[in-house]
Amino acid sequence: MSEAATFEEGKLGRIAVVRLRPNEDLVGAVEAACGEHGLSHAVVRSAVGSLVDAVLEAGDRVIQVPGPGIEILTLAGEVRPDAGGRPRAELRGTIADGKAQVYGGRFRRGANPICITLELVLQEWLPA
Repeated sequence: MSEAATFEEGKLGRIAVVRLRPNEDLVGAVEAACGEHGLSHAVVRSAVGSLVDAVLEAGDRVIQVPGPGIEILTLAGEVRPDAGGRPRAELRGTIADGKAQVYGGRFRRGANPICITLELVLQEWLPA
């Protein structure tokens, strides 16, 4: 049985193409980029880049993947405002280490430093 789904009406808005810098945390940098571009709600459209090290959460498991050079294979997620109105990202994806082992899960906040750069496409979501 799957978890209960929620649906929201709205439309897509502006697109922001962003370069995230080395040693910034992935989750925090996505939130900062949304703040800088005035995106209170956004979806991740695409990303290419790498991480120094990675920590993913899958259910109650924590997956630590030592680097250097963890490649991001997929990145998906959304950004919504928290109770204080600040952007809050929930990001999931798949990564590969230097031995081509593939891992997937939710990126843990504060534990996924960007390696060289990460190019990211965000699209604004405008709830009805």
